[in-house]
Parts: sequence; structure tokens; C-alpha cells
Amino acid sequence: MLQLRSWILFTLALSGSACTEAQSKDSAPAKKDEQGAPVQQPVTTIRLADEGNAGLLAYAKREGVLERELAKVGAKIEWVPAAGAFSANFEAMNSGTINTSRAAVSPIVGALAHNLRFKVFAVAERGTGIQSGVISPKGSSIRRVEDLVGKRVALNLAAHGDYVLLRSLQKFGIPADKVQRVPIQPPDAAAAFATGKVDAWSTFGVFLTTAVNNGANVLVSEDQIESDDVGVISANVETLKSNPLAYRTLLKVLADLTELAHREPEKFQNVFTDKGPTAASGAVLQANIEETRKAPSFHVPASVDKERIANVAKLLFENDSIDRDIRVDEIVFDIDAAATAAASATGVR
Repeated sequence: MLQLRSWILFTLALSGSACTEAQSKDSAPAKKDEQGAPVQQPVTTIRLADEGNAGLLAYAKREGVLERELAKVGAKIEWVPAAGAFSANFEAMNSGTINTSRAAVSPIVGALAHNLRFKVFAVAERGTGIQSGVISPKGSSIRRVEDLVGKRVALNLAAHGDYVLLRSLQKFGIPADKVQRVPIQPPDAAAAFATGKVDAWSTFGVFLTTAVNNGANVLVSEDQIESDDVGVISANVETLKSNPLAYRTLLKVLADLTELAHREPEKFQNVFTDKGPTAASGAVLQANIEETRKAPSFHVPASVDKERIANVAKLLFENDSIDRDIRVDEIVFDIDAAATAAASATGVR
């Protein structure tokens, strides 16, 4: 595992130098003319990972909601093809190809430990937790968290799968060093899990629901472990500073879409197609609908949110998932203060 972590750090170091040029394209200080009137600034481009065929952002993309609203504050949106897990997109975020992303707290912390220039500007309440957990293959004798002692568990290191396993072990009083953590990103972990190369898998989302639908055993789900690894939205620091009004607009759009999703969750499934490999059906579709119906709304981080973020960072550091203790002020960006200052400077409300 140490060799793999060293390789990851080496890869990030190589790609990290590319971020400066990409950041500069999105950054511009507020300017005024000699009469004090605001000078038109370059358009800020929010580069979001494309969420595919389901979810709030998929619906927003189809309806053009963000394009319309962001244009009012000097910004535009680009949808970037990406992997389904934040931690699998480090290279794209280091290079600036993606400068904004939804995730859980843990992969943000993992990315910051590798010097990614992102910060959290919005956070959600705890979700249902039913689509994250630790599972074992169909027919496996591993049926409880206690059965994981001495076993190999696939997970995305310093990210949500890692946190869910560590928190589960902590909750059940099992030392983390009694379980072998095997760092594999979700798409590859699915194959390792299906072929018996690992004994269990700590995973989430469609990866978990698909495996369970195929007979996997749920040892523990996230709703049983008092998880602090809540959903967040993060962005490149320079892009946040260049146009905080754009990010406050993004947050407002997502809040409105969440309210709609609670009333009509079906609208957010199979957004572009109900056929093919990206379409959900049967039990997976029903699980997605129920998850969407209860989806937590995002808000600006408050003190309780910062405590949860600190708890996640502490757990990862104490178990060597990250190599330094990261403070909350390194993780959180005050979007309200920045947007208020920007509005005052530009006259935009």
C-alpha cells in the first residue's frame, strides 16, 4: 500500500505544475475605470465533472439552468467527462480541466493532502447513508464487520470508501491495522470484488447498489455509523476568488433543484436516456428515486459542519490515509463573505 501511495504522490507532483496556467485563465482582480465604474471582467468558466444520466447536475445540464443563471454574473459552465469518483479525477483537477466538483469531505481532504488547490464552499446535511457501506460477495462467509479482521477490503484510499471502512471499524471497536486496506478506484474495484481478488469492498452509489442487486451482502451501511463524511461542493481556490458570485449562484440553483427533486425525484433519473448502460431500471432505479427524494440541500458551512469536516480529517490522519494533519481553515472557503465583497465592488447583486 505504501508503494501505491508513493506512486500516487509522484503522479500528482508531475501534474501539479500544470494547474497554474489553467488557474490564471479563470482569475482576474476586480477593476474599475477612472470614474470608479466597474470594468467588464473576463468570463469565469466553471468546469464541472459531467454527472452523466442522473442527478441534479444532469437535469441542470439538460435544461440549461446553470448556463442562464451564470451568464447574469459573468460566468459560464463547461461539462467535463470524468470518472464517477472524485478521487479518480485528481489529474484532471490538478491540470485545471476540472475546477469544481461535488464530493464527500474525505476525498477533498485526501486531495488537499496532495496539495490540490481546492476548498469547500458548500456542505450538505447527512444523507440517508443507504447507498454507502461495506459489502462482501454473494456466498461469502463474511457477514459482519467483525468478520473483516485479517481480510482484504477494496476502497478508494483517502476518500469516501476509506472513510466508511475506518469509521465502521472505529464504531465496532476494531483496530484499523487488523484489516488490510487495498487501494483501488471503484471501476477497477468492481472487477476485483467480482473475481474474488478482495474479500470485501467499501463503496458507494451505483457501485454499491449494483453489487447488492447482484447478491452482495451488506455488512454495514453508512447510516449505521454516524458518519461525518457529508456531501460537499469544492472548487479551485483561484477560481473561487475570481468570481465568488458565480459560485453563490451555483449554490442557489442547486438549492432550487433539490426542492424540486424532493417533490418529483423521477425527473432526475435517466435524464438523457432510459436505455443502454447508463440507464437505471428495476431495484437500482427505485433506490435512486428514494435517495433523490431525501437528498440533502447544500448550504454555506456553519460551525457544526466545520466540526464534521475536522472529524473526517482527523480519522484519515490517525490511520495514515493522509500524511499531515489538515486544519479546517485549509479546507473551507467563506463564499458568503467573498461574494458580498465582490457584489459591493462591482455593483452586482
